[in-house]
Amino acid sequence: MRLSAISSRLRSDFQLAIVVCFALVSGAMIVPFAIYRTYEGNHAVAALDWSLIAIIWSCAAYAWRTGNVARVGTVLAFINFLGALLSAELLGVIGLFWMYAAILSNFFLAPRMVAVILTGVTLTIITWHGAGATTAQLSSFVASSLLVGVLAYVLANRIEAQRARLEMLATRDPLTGAFNRRSMTEELAIAEQSRTRQSTSHALLILDIDHFKTVNDRYGHAEGDRVLGELCSLVTQNTRALDRFFRFGGEEFVLLLPGLTEADALKTAEKIRLLTAERLQCGGQQITISIGVAELRPDEAWPGWLNRADNALYAAKAAGRNRVMRAA
Repeated sequence: MRLSAISSRLRSDFQLAIVVCFALVSGAMIVPFAIYRTYEGNHAVAALDWSLIAIIWSCAAYAWRTGNVARVGTVLAFINFLGALLSAELLGVIGLFWMYAAILSNFFLAPRMVAVILTGVTLTIITWHGAGATTAQLSSFVASSLLVGVLAYVLANRIEAQRARLEMLATRDPLTGAFNRRSMTEELAIAEQSRTRQSTSHALLILDIDHFKTVNDRYGHAEGDRVLGELCSLVTQNTRALDRFFRFGGEEFVLLLPGLTEADALKTAEKIRLLTAERLQCGGQQITISIGVAELRPDEAWPGWLNRADNALYAAKAAGRNRVMRAA
């Protein structure tokens, strides 16, 4: 994969960037210790170090390949938890220093409550076990760990709130809440790379509200805006979490369906068309949509894919509107 595509994906997925960064930093920090301990003959601790690195890198590779970042983050938090306990058991007081890194990283890898519980359980076990530390050393360690935990909690919450706000401004259409056109081009480029690299099926729907100009002219732009927002809500509520819904322009939208073939996409399109006609109204009149469907072909560039779906949409409109057409 090209560096530009890697950079684009990491910029668009904050949590994946955290997992990848954690894997790289963990490798840089732990590998030198693993090499040294292997050389010194401390095989038990060296085996722990190498095992941790292997598991962490495997988890990061899984997150990159599947996009299932939330689950991987939680797994990595549990690995931190176990690693901190084993370090304290095998290294004694020196091993306790790894706890600070584990606490800090857990609040960025896993949900806040999971990180809080893991921190509490780990400190409780270490306090009960003692790790060969004196009472004074153990008291200082617990107090400083709690302070790190509180600061990590506050910092993680603050960063998450700021990130969510910036992401909303940068990637979302302010009127409908759908992803904007800039996000669409990035996601379609990623889909193209995935199709080339892993032969993963991707389908695309282009939706357009029929006679939308009449809605604006007859009922006003405020009512037209309401219709756009309700269509967006209807589509997102009746598609999968991994699907992406974009506002392409005006009353035209694009729905990206990762992992679906054309046959599956046609079923999804027909479901959305029927739900729209059933639930969406303006001034007592039924609102309908026309949809063009295209599956990404092997070695096809995303602009050509989008153009084929757009041509299918125009064919649906030419055939009488309120219908689904597949691309040629």
